[in-house]
Amino acid sequence: MPQDPRARALLIHVVAYAVVVAICAGVNLWLNPEKLWFVWVALGWGIGVAAHGLAYWLGHAHRRERVFVDPRARGFTVHLFAYVAVVVLLFVVNLTVTPDTWWFYWVALGWGAGVALHGWLVFGRSGPKETRQPPAKRAAPSKKRATTKKSPATAKKRAAPRKKRHTPRKRPTLKT
Repeated sequence: MPQDPRARALLIHVVAYAVVVAICAGVNLWLNPEKLWFVWVALGWGIGVAAHGLAYWLGHAHRRERVFVDPRARGFTVHLFAYVAVVVLLFVVNLTVTPDTWWFYWVALGWGAGVALHGWLVFGRSGPKETRQPPAKRAAPSKKRATTKKSPATAKKRAAPRKKRHTPRKRPTLKT
């Protein structure tokens, strides 16, 4: 099992996808082999798994282009991929299931408006370029080296929490 939690999550999703699609295929082929409906499950869920894989790859590729470095650009790229893949799938469904009535473009227009707005917010805002800065890279954790050996007494002094000094407050006196 991979140590990276994101790689582990991707692996778990791929395994779950494969198991569920295999079960659906078995049920479909056993009960109704004339109509292959498990393909739609495989394609629909496959888009989600592929988008997850794309997000993982974009985040772990050691490249300098903005889509690999900027998390906002990576997010837009994954959303654009999912949009295009789903619209293509819906076009195929529309073409095979209801070829007399075209409906897939309504989804494409509505979702496309949201994806276009997302793209504009990430790439297209106009404004002074000095105010926009690329995201800061995380610094690698530094390994501290001990240059001098400290005595055990010094280590205990540093490890012990400091005590607050208590200064008694003067109580107000009542004048009569």
